[in-house]
Amino acid sequence: MGQIIYWIGAILSIWCIIDLFTAKRLALPWKLLLAVLIFFSSWAGLLLYYFFLRDLLR
Repeated sequence: MGQIIYWIGAILSIWCIIDLFTAKRLALPWKLLLAVLIFFSSWAGLLLYYFFLRDLLR
């Protein structure tokens, strides 16, 4: 069960990273930094991006 939750988190993190790279407001170095933070922090990065950063970048 834990492995399923891990893979769901990894897939959703990749979705957030793709969404991050479509944002027009950030330069590439910031996008790369945020992508690494989102991917390695998994669920915490996912929630941080979705609830706080996503609206700021649109």
